[in-house]
Formats: sequence, C-alpha cells, structure tokens
Amino acid sequence: MAPGGTPTSQSINQWDASLGGPIKKDKMWVFGAYRYADLGIGVSRLPLDLQFDTSFPTIQPNFVPFNNFSTGSQHFAKVTTALNPKHELTTLYQYQHANSTSGRERDLVQICCSDAGGGVYSGQLQSVWSNRFTSSISGSYNNKGGNSLSAAAQSQGAAPQITISQAAPLSRGIPTTTGVLVTQGVTSVTQSPASMVVLRGDMTYFKEGWGGSHEFKTGIWAAPRLARDQTTNYVNGGYTLQELRQINPNDPNGGLVPFHEQFQSVPTTLSLSERDRDVAFYVQDSWKPNSRITANMGIRTNFVHRHDEIFNVDRERATQVGPRVGVSYMVTDDARNVLRASYGRLYEQTNGRDYIVTFASGLPVGSSITDKYDANGDGVFETTIVTPAATAQVSAQQFNPNVHNPYVDELVVGFAKQFPGRIALDVSGTHRDLKDGYTLVDINGIYPSGPNQPFGGFGLVDPNRGQILQENNRTWAYVELNVIEMTLAKNMSHNFQGTMSVTRQWQSIQGTWGPTDPARFLQPDAFPNNHDLSQYLFGNGDTNTLSGGGRESGVAYRPYSIRLAGQYLAPYRLTIGVSYVDQAGGWVGPVVTQLPAANPIFGPSLVTLANGTTQTNPLATTIRYCGAATLPCSANPIRADGQTRNEDERYLQLHITRDFSVGRHRFMTGVNIFNLFNNGAMTQWNTGANQIYSPNYLSRFNRTSSRQAQFTFKFTY
Repeated sequence: MAPGGTPTSQSINQWDASLGGPIKKDKMWVFGAYRYADLGIGVSRLPLDLQFDTSFPTIQPNFVPFNNFSTGSQHFAKVTTALNPKHELTTLYQYQHANSTSGRERDLVQICCSDAGGGVYSGQLQSVWSNRFTSSISGSYNNKGGNSLSAAAQSQGAAPQITISQAAPLSRGIPTTTGVLVTQGVTSVTQSPASMVVLRGDMTYFKEGWGGSHEFKTGIWAAPRLARDQTTNYVNGGYTLQELRQINPNDPNGGLVPFHEQFQSVPTTLSLSERDRDVAFYVQDSWKPNSRITANMGIRTNFVHRHDEIFNVDRERATQVGPRVGVSYMVTDDARNVLRASYGRLYEQTNGRDYIVTFASGLPVGSSITDKYDANGDGVFETTIVTPAATAQVSAQQFNPNVHNPYVDELVVGFAKQFPGRIALDVSGTHRDLKDGYTLVDINGIYPSGPNQPFGGFGLVDPNRGQILQENNRTWAYVELNVIEMTLAKNMSHNFQGTMSVTRQWQSIQGTWGPTDPARFLQPDAFPNNHDLSQYLFGNGDTNTLSGGGRESGVAYRPYSIRLAGQYLAPYRLTIGVSYVDQAGGWVGPVVTQLPAANPIFGPSLVTLANGTTQTNPLATTIRYCGAATLPCSANPIRADGQTRNEDERYLQLHITRDFSVGRHRFMTGVNIFNLFNNGAMTQWNTGANQIYSPNYLSRFNRTSSRQAQFTFKFTY
C-alpha cells in the first residue's frame, strides 16, 4: 500500500421532503417528492501527485489542493387514477438539475463548471380485459441534456490548455509525451441539448391446453425520436493546446519548453447533430408442459436508423434479430432443487452517447486543425500537420453500410438448492461473447500486405488527406468472458440472516489485429491478452493498439469479488449489521516500451501528400509491447505478459441501532461505520501506468475512502 496522500472523501448535505394521499377516495391518488443535495467530493492525491502539482511555480505559483462539488435538486410528482375496475392510468413528472466540477488529482486549477438536467413526462394505461388478457400502453418524453450556455461560460478560458511532460521523444516523426505530469485548463466546452420520445405497448394472453399452459406476450418498444445537438466552443480564440516538456527531467527547476501547439480554425461550431430512431417488436411464450418444467422462447427484432443532420448522412441502418430461449427444471417435486439454462443474443441499446454517434464529431464542419511541433526545443516549430475540414463526400464514406449495434451471445447454466434452516445456495456459470464492437479502420492509407514492409502512403480515397477512419464492426476479434457466480443466503431465523456472494471471472480476446492496426505489421505475434481488455470495452479503442494507452478504465475485467453481509437482532432491542467487500484490483494493461528511433524498414516518419502537406506514418511509431514488468523486454512478447494488478479493495462496514419506546412514541439511534479497519487501497491506475518509459509507470490514484462514522436519530409519532 502506498503511504501518505489523501483518500477520496465526501460530504453530504441533503434534504428530502415528500407528501402523498388520496385526491378522491378509491379513485385518484397523488404523491410528490423533492430533494436538494449539496455534495463535496474530495480529490484523492498521493505524494507523487502533490509533488508534481507543486513543482511548476512558473505555471501555477501557489498551488492549493481543491475538492469538487455537486449541487442540484430533483422534483417528482405522480398521479394514479382508477378509471374503472379494469383500467388504471398513471402519470408522472420528474425534473432534475445538477451543477458540478470535475477537477482531477493532476489538475493545477479547478475545472468549472458543467451542468446537466431536464424533465421526464410519462403516462401509462394498464388494462385487465379478462382473466386471460391484459394490456399496457405507455409513452414518455424527456429533454435531459448536457451543458447550458450559462454553465459552459464559466469554463471559458483566456489561454490554451497546458500540459507538462517529463520528456517528448520522437514517434512517427513528431515529439510525443512520455506521460502528462500536470494539466491546467481545458481545450473546449460544449452545449448539448437532447430529447427523446419512447412509446411502448404490451399484451399478455394466458392459455390452458396446447400441451400445457402458456403465457404469450407480444409488444412494441419504439423510440421514434432520439435527438442530440452539440455546439463546441474552443477556448482562447481557437489556440486550444500547448504541450510543454522539462528541459532537464533531473532538475525540476530547470525550466520548460513547448513541443506541441494546436489551433482550431473556428472558435465555435456545430459539432454534432443526430436524429436517430429505434423501433423494436417482440413475441415470447412461457410454456409449462408440466409442473416441473418451464420453457421460455422469444425473439426481438430492432429496426435502427441513425442519421447525421450536418452532412445528411446515414450512420446506421440495420435490422437486428435477437432470439432468446430458456428452460428451468425442478429436479425434485418439493421445488428445493432447480436446474436452469438459457441462451440469448442481446444487442447494445441504441443511445445518443455511444461511439458511432460521437465518432467524427471531433472535427466539425467548416473547421480544420493545425498541429505544430518543435522536436529539438529551439523554439522553431519545424513540423506542421494540418487536418482538413470534414466534407459531405468524406463523411459519407466514414460509415460502413453494414454497421450495426454490437451484441452479446450469452449462455447461462445454473443450479439452485434449498437446505434446512432457510438456507439457499445458487451456483451458475456464464459464457459471454462480446461481438461486433464498434471500431475504426483507415480507408485512405496504403498498408503493406504483411509484417516488416514499408507503409505505402495515403490516397485510396483522397490523396490530399492523411488517415480517413471508417466506423465498422469488429468482426475479426471478440471478447470472451467466462464467469462462475455463487450466492449463499440465509433468511431470517433465530434472529439472524446473511448472504455471501463470490464471483470469479476469466476473460480473453479471441481473433486477430484489425486490418489497419499498426501492431498487425510491427508485432503480429503479440496479440494474445487475457488480462485488461479496456481497448475493446467501449468501442473505437483498438484502431491503434500501439498508441501507448491501455490502462484499466473500469471494473469489467477484474478477476474476482467477494461480498458478505449479515444482520443479527440482538437482545435489548439492538440490531447489529455487518458487511464486507473484497474487490480484486484491476490489471494495469499491456506493458509497452519505447525504442530510441523508428525502424526505417517501415518507411519515412513523415509522408508528403499530393498537395505538398505532410502527415505522420502510422507504422513509424516507436512504441512496442514489452511483455515484461521491467526492462529488458522479453524476446517474443505478448500483451498478456508483464501486467500487474492493483491492490485489492477490502473494507468492512458496521451498523448498530437500538430502539427505545416512551409511551406511544418510538425512538431509534444508531451508528454506521464505513471502512472500519481504515484500509487505504489504491483503486485506479494513472494514465501512463503501463508505459515503462513514463514517470507515471505503475503510479495509481483514488485511494479508498478513509474510516467514516455516521450517527442517526429517528423519532416516530
């Protein structure tokens, strides 16, 4: 455990109020609630973070650690009306708004502010037509969006974002950071209004006979309007980024020199305008041929259409068919032993913030990006890379006509058993294949036919551009997950109840490199990986797996977790509760190193286009998979080798309450203690933690919250 530093902390100032009751007896009821929350969110900083935060007085003379905050309110109202004995109408309204900051442990100043919120309006009619037939119809509208103009204005900066690195060696012909030490400011702020309409209708029909009993269901789920617009405002008139490096990494006071500056050609632009829809139909049957067997069969078909209003381009038109089947069998007549199995194909939900939507919005209409680089620190930016503005012609080719939502093929087998003493055990095994994830392929580069051959330049689509990335489904590789889960539960008896759950997971990536991934040509044998797979988790992350990235970004690939909880109703009206969590630490990601220079076999580092401008050679990267936790690297590395895991997060929570009675009144006092043993495990890896050449190598952040106590008092009258 790394000593020192500050853990994550939180202060809560929250107020709730609710009121409900009948408006008309046996006919109409109303319920309303309001919540106001003012949260203080402590930023966890380790000694290494504080060392960097205070090492650059020319950029930030008097660094003062800061915390984040979030303030907001929520409103809720619901009216339920019994129209008649067979029909019930429910309407609700919910509104929320929150304003927050998002500074991190290496930010020199607070990042302020962002807000989000909006309303939801919904109605549902439930009907019972007979003892065999029921129906439900509902509709909702919400306009929850991102930043407002007022919040975004607070983030506008008068200077570019500044990042400071220890060094910036050449890769692909341009200086590249060895890992950002600190950051100050932002490059842009956005406003993102959004709206969504959802309609749903379901019918259920019960039928006896036909080889047993049946529960037929059919219905429609339709989102005919999914709309989101995004206006991007670049800071400092379009001069958005300045990257600096230390002149002498061994002398913190040795000064800084810029090596990269970035300019946007326009200060404000519409960067995203999506108009999507998703309409789905389903039908299913729950069939009981006898008292011991239940079979479920169904199919869902989604018709997805995603449209880009800026260039009038369809991003996706797809019909997605998802079958599902399951069966449960009571092994014994007393229902104490049940065996179950199921299979389903589950498509990713269509939403306005996945990678097919955000892709290509980084270079808005009518704008271009100019990147200038100074490789030797003499003040002369000798290399200029221009990324030209997007056009309708190029945009129309950036989406494969066969692209569709990613999906999961899931197979589950489980067994449940009840024991005497109100004890139940459930054990299941799950196999998941995460297939056809969103990914990008370069359609303009001329790549060699095999490894260790030179890059052929650009021009398959446009000879005056560099890489043109096309959105595709990753058909050449998929993530495989195998999970065993066990849950042991004891219901309340003899004044005690408890649960224990254990999850063990194994994962791997199956297949091969993407068709234009540089690793395919530089390290073709390094593909196997069964540790952290974050490059494949969210989408568009494996275009260039030799980018140096790869740190864990979530808990999806942690190998195990153990959770226990229990409650004892003790004498003297005491209630004692305890819970314990052991969450495995995450893998650091594929370990990479950096060569002194690019291998000339792959061609020159800079490629001259037909119009005389230059672009970087994607195969001239100096980054390589190492396959070892320390130098020297292994002779034939693969990505799984050399990865280490973060610390396990273990914490115990204790809850004790006691009830008192005074006449007809009741009092309850209690204490809750979080992290009783004050375990301070690190929970996340820093950017660059997987890079042997980075000062952030194996560095971590976000320490588990320290021991906390909460006292409660409740009075009932």
